[in-house]
Amino acid sequence: MSAPVSLKPSLIVRLVGLCVARAWLVVTAVILLCVAITHYVTGHFAMTTETYALLSPKLPWRLRQAAFNAAFSQDESNIVVVVDGQTPELSEAAAASLGASLSAQTRLFHSIQRPDSGSFWARNKLLFASAEDVKTFIAQLLKAQPFLGSMASDPSLRGLAKTLSLAVQGVSNGQASPEELRTPMRTLTDALEGVAVGKSSFFSWRSLITRHDPDTLELRHIVLVGAVLDFGQLQAGKLPIDAIRATAKRLQLDTAHGVRVRLTGPVPLQDEEFATLAQRAGLIACLASGAVILMLWFAVRSPWLIASILATTLVGLLMATALGLALFQRFNVISVAFIPLFVGMGMDLGIQFSVRYRAERGAGGDVAKALTATVSTLGKSLTLAAAAIGAGFLAFTPTAYYGVSQLGVIAGLGLLAALALNLTLLPALIALGRPPGTPLRPGARLTRIDSYVLGHRRLVVGLGALAALISAALLPRLHFDFNPIRLRSSAVESVATLVDLMRDPDRSPNTLEVIRSNLAAADSLAAIFRTDPHVYGAHTLSSFIPTGQREKIALIADAANLVDLTLNPLEVATPPTDAELVDSLNQAAAKLRQASIEDSSLRADTRRLADEFDALARGSKSARAHAEEMLLPGFVTTLEQIRNLLQPAPVSIETLPPEILRHWQTADGRARVSVLPKGDSNDDVVLRRFVAAGVKIAPDATGTAIYLQAYGEAVVGAFVEAGVLSFVAICGLLLIALRRVRDVAITMAPIVLTGFLTLGSCVLIGQPLNFANIIALPLLFGIGVAFHIYFVMSWRSGGSHLLTSSLARGVFFSALATATGFGCLWASSHPGTASMGKLLMISLVWTLASALLFQPALMGPASVKNETAETTS
Repeated sequence: MSAPVSLKPSLIVRLVGLCVARAWLVVTAVILLCVAITHYVTGHFAMTTETYALLSPKLPWRLRQAAFNAAFSQDESNIVVVVDGQTPELSEAAAASLGASLSAQTRLFHSIQRPDSGSFWARNKLLFASAEDVKTFIAQLLKAQPFLGSMASDPSLRGLAKTLSLAVQGVSNGQASPEELRTPMRTLTDALEGVAVGKSSFFSWRSLITRHDPDTLELRHIVLVGAVLDFGQLQAGKLPIDAIRATAKRLQLDTAHGVRVRLTGPVPLQDEEFATLAQRAGLIACLASGAVILMLWFAVRSPWLIASILATTLVGLLMATALGLALFQRFNVISVAFIPLFVGMGMDLGIQFSVRYRAERGAGGDVAKALTATVSTLGKSLTLAAAAIGAGFLAFTPTAYYGVSQLGVIAGLGLLAALALNLTLLPALIALGRPPGTPLRPGARLTRIDSYVLGHRRLVVGLGALAALISAALLPRLHFDFNPIRLRSSAVESVATLVDLMRDPDRSPNTLEVIRSNLAAADSLAAIFRTDPHVYGAHTLSSFIPTGQREKIALIADAANLVDLTLNPLEVATPPTDAELVDSLNQAAAKLRQASIEDSSLRADTRRLADEFDALARGSKSARAHAEEMLLPGFVTTLEQIRNLLQPAPVSIETLPPEILRHWQTADGRARVSVLPKGDSNDDVVLRRFVAAGVKIAPDATGTAIYLQAYGEAVVGAFVEAGVLSFVAICGLLLIALRRVRDVAITMAPIVLTGFLTLGSCVLIGQPLNFANIIALPLLFGIGVAFHIYFVMSWRSGGSHLLTSSLARGVFFSALATATGFGCLWASSHPGTASMGKLLMISLVWTLASALLFQPALMGPASVKNETAETTS
């Protein structure tokens, strides 16, 4: 029995009939078109990985950030090299050698900065300590004077052996306190014992002199690198990052030599994220492909139909890619998400068409008639679904999130291309392959479920409404995780290093930055910031002008006069021969054993050291060389550092190094205030309170801390705006097509239910929304819209018992294909991608439940409307 056919479906029927009749011509034309498009895509494909350009530069916080960057452009280092040493000497030497080597590689690096080192800090560091700390340092230096003087005049293992034997004699003669010798004796013995057994040992002369363990600031140095990037590559910083690692390896900056070099910063973070995404990519791709093909087999039971669906989808994907390149010249890391969107929606159209074809052909009907009947039944549904979803994606265009805007345009127009291909290429391929059909035989269980749903409509709808209310009540507990660090694998170096830095308030990258018209205004603002309990510190250019300089310089000058000959002996002994070295070790060991020391603990340490000297003397020449390599370079470094510290000069704005001035004040006098958070700035609560307090004090503040939160809020705002616009656009289009508000409500209500259930489930399992999984929402929204349009159109055409129809089969396997295909992302080692797979799986389960159970109960008995009915069998 047939219903009148409207103009639009008749055009579609004619189009499909023409493609079936001229199948070879259609396929040939598509092949030629694919060759041309492939040539265009391979010649023009480009992708930028620069995430900073994804948001509109006209946003207020971005304007403030741009103004700050323009004023202090030297801050734009993009690689942070963290150098940790087992001793302060090793850390300083490693950072200095690495920085000098990288500075020479101008093709890859445009700037190298060491913010915590340099000649200014080498000479004036003591001026930034308190007067009491300066006095303590001088007292320790004077106590170490005999030791330093002896070593400075003979900086060799021979000199060390003589120095220690003389020191022990001084203790035994009552000329020195045992406490003064205990620490150097024990630490040196421990180091030599390590060398003897082949264990890497490291000795700090600075710790020996200051008599305290070094803190993190002494053991860690930072090198800020401005690298030349290639955003045309997936890993824009691969070449400079590889060069840094190769340089560190060449300089032997590794754990075997007491140094660890780690990279973090924007570029390593981004590049390692892409590398993490590539991990298990082959496995995930195989799992996804296998799952999709398996679901397609269950849906259509025909290799030819599976191949036809996949071919049609791939051709559409190629066309969408060319379309995106023609419109935007290059993809970004968000717009490239059109690939899963297109594949999911394109396959859905193909599955719906193929499943209906098999039902229409039955046990052995004519292929052409089956295809005509298929398009007569589904043509308007497919067209309306594609048009509605395409309009929904195109509604993303006005958002300030350029990545989502481009994604909407490409996905929206691409979906229309997919519709065209599923009404031309797919019928032509089916006509050529003539795959068999099968009569629809609904199972007894489906029949019972269908009857129960239709017989208990109020119960099903009521349960759906109750579930929606419960989910809505949970929504206030849903939160968006603005912290991008939690989307990355904590196992990668750049993430672990950044988290390590954020725990150190002195070096936290999550700062607030403010510009004031002059230094006085900046100092006044910094003083206000320092009174806030959420602020660890606030720095301006004045922070580089130490207080009490006259008193400290006088103290240091007196000490320098006292130790001048100690640190700068008139004569320095020539390096000993190996024979002389062996003789000095034997003599020192003998004197150590002969010394009479009352302190039992020190006496034991002295004998241990004598044993080590004996072992070195008996050992190989390489063993002695190894011991000298461990001990002497650190002494030379420490000696030079002490010499520099004893030569400070008065510090003023005028005498500050140019790099510090540029870093903190512009040529026209504007001054910078940099504010550090108190506590672990990787903690959302800590960072949120810090930003709130900072913005309250200085509403024009910018900086990384604000960037992180404002970026997340802008992304969420863009998706909310796009979602609302999409919802309105789809409702408007459905109202034009269906001409009944009730039918539009019946179509959209299950979509709203699915959204509530998905977000409520996220709350229950503790899965927040984040920058990664929020991208899956457009795909889920599009699939949901398509499914519900199919059911409403079939219902309006007089379809009944939809749960047992071929349409339900198509919806079921389409959802399973998408769920299993993209749900494989759950296996990714990238936490953000895994959360996307999890959200897809959850949402598709609820999409199926609302489409197959809630929607039929909501629609009720079949309702044939002649003005909108399609031909139906």
